Order: sequence, then C-alpha cells, then structure tokens
Amino acid sequence: MVSILTAILVLSLLVLVHELGHFAAARRLGVGVIKFSIGFGPRVWGFARGGTEYVFSAFPLGGFVKMVGEHDEEAVPAEGADTAPPAPPPDPALSFENKPVWARMIIIVAGPFANVAFAVLVFWLVFMAGVPLLLSEIGTVQPNYPAADAGLLPGDVVTAIDAKAIGTWEELTAVVHGSGGVERVFTIRRGAETLTKRITPKASPSRTVFGEPTTVGLVGITPAERFTTRRYGPLEAAGLSLSRTGEIMRMTLVGIAKIFQRIVPANTIGGPIMIVQMAGQQAQAGAMNLIFFSAFLSISLGLFNLFPIPVLDGGQIWFLVVEALRGRPLSRRVKEITQQVGLGLLLLLMLFAFYNDIMRVVSGNWGN
Repeated sequence: MVSILTAILVLSLLVLVHELGHFAAARRLGVGVIKFSIGFGPRVWGFARGGTEYVFSAFPLGGFVKMVGEHDEEAVPAEGADTAPPAPPPDPALSFENKPVWARMIIIVAGPFANVAFAVLVFWLVFMAGVPLLLSEIGTVQPNYPAADAGLLPGDVVTAIDAKAIGTWEELTAVVHGSGGVERVFTIRRGAETLTKRITPKASPSRTVFGEPTTVGLVGITPAERFTTRRYGPLEAAGLSLSRTGEIMRMTLVGIAKIFQRIVPANTIGGPIMIVQMAGQQAQAGAMNLIFFSAFLSISLGLFNLFPIPVLDGGQIWFLVVEALRGRPLSRRVKEITQQVGLGLLLLLMLFAFYNDIMRVVSGNWGN
C-alpha cells in the first residue's frame, strides 16, 4: 500500500508539473484555458476560477489542459433534452488554433520542458543541501586480486592514485575501472601511516549499464560503507544539476535507441507496476533516493511525451512542422486518423509494458 500511495503521489506531482507547463505558456501567450485536469475519468473534486475549471479526476496517472479552440466540436443535444440557448462562442482571440505556429509550438513544448526544468531544480536543491558520498575507505579485500597481493587491508583509505587526490569511492572506481592492465601508484593512509603501493588493476570482463560486454579494471576491494556529505554553492550546484540532467537525458535516449537496435532486451520496458515497485523501494531507501527517483522519472516523462506519436506532445509538434512547411494545417480528418493510429500504438506499448510487469511478478525477477 505504501508503494502504491508513493507512486500515485510522485506521478501526480510530475503530471501537475507537466500540465502547469502547458497552462502557464498558454496563459502567457493569450490562449484561454477551459479545463485543467489532473487525472482522467470521473471528476472527484474541482473548482472554477478565472474562466478555467480546475479538476482532480479519479485516475491520477495522467492529465490534460483543454484550451479554447482546441479540437472544438459542435455540441449535439441528447434526444429528448430540453432546448437551451446556445452558449456564446468563445473569443477567437483566445483560441489556440488561431495563434501562429510558433506560439502553439511553445505551448506544446512547455509541458516536457517543465518536467526537465523540474528535474534541474530538484538536483540543484539537492546539491546545495548536501549529497551523501561513499568515502574511499576499504571495507573488504578479496583474495587472489591485485589489492590483496599488494598488501592492502580493510580500513585502509585510498587518498591518491598517481598523485591525483581521491576522496570518494566514485572517484576511486572511475580511475580503477579505466586502468585495466595499467600500473598505478596508490597512496594509502593506514592509521597515522602513509604508504605507497604499485598496483596493476586486473582487466576483467564486465557489462555496461545497457548489458553490452566491456572490460574494466578491478583490484578486488569493496567500500567500508562510510559516508560524507558534500555541499555545493548555488553556482556550482547549478552547473552540476544541468550536467546531471543532461547525462540522464543522454543515457535515456541511448537506452531507447539500443532497445530498437535489440542490444537492450525489450522486456526491460516497464509499466505502472514497475513504477509502483520502484517508488516503494526508493521510499524505503530514504527520502534522498525518492527525490532522485522523482527527478529521473520527471525527465523520462518529459522525453516520452516528445515521442512522435500523434496523441503525445511530440506528435502535435510534427503536425505544426507540417503546417509550417505546407503553409496551412492538415485537415481535421487526417489528424483524427493519425491520432487514432497513434492511440492504438500507445495502447499496444502500454499493454506490452504491463505484460512485462506481470511476467516480472510471476518470475520474481524484479531485481534482475
């Protein structure tokens, strides 16, 4: 239950951020907003203000902003219904469809942009608040590896490699993994004593995060699980947050490409059950883990919405690109057909992801 509630809260927050991006851009560019909904399905709670209806709906895994002039259709009264005076037509100046292509493009892109900007903000705050980092203290030394042969012991602290200062396990790992078969000079602090050891990391087969075979250097040590907290100033934290967000975006896009290249198995695609399970795991691991997971998920949501599928923001962007090239928009019929095809593709993808989730539950391979 905790996992489900955590996942709902995280997803609702990220959907709110996404739709706020559309909403803010629409208002800024003079487009009227009829409805701002978090979730789909029956209305649970809401209120109206400033000509906009704000709604929380029953199913929070999504949301939408309904703008004036967007996919307008003539209302047809139900059979036998009382005839009421028609509502006055909306001001054409507030219509989304009457805005220039560049303005509509900004409104559509604003949703994914808001998700990415949210991740940047989260990382910026985290880097200023303080990031826990593993110290470069050795916890265990494995036999028959270079570290054991060189006489390293549990409790030793690696302070430098080839005169390059080492303070965290991440820095130590980066040098060692890139040094397979290359001798390095390790500076070790053992109590009050400073030692120098010449160690050649053993080139060992491994796999990248995408499962591709590679070779890394190993010396046969594990960390002592001692942490330090590193805080950064606002400017340095801003640079690090942009760098971290860019790296996650790059890795996400590369991972998607490798799925299509069949390098990464398609069964790694996850759906709502995986999100619930991962949200629960991160919540149990601590608030910092959950915050990082939320930022990562926000980036993924933003990128996913840029896929060129007609029912997503990316599909709407392509409609506008075609309109700009043709000098006139596509017909409503063409848009409807392509959106139906896009919806079908999206449903197939969701069913496939859900199938993968079910198979993980059945096989018990959540952690593999």
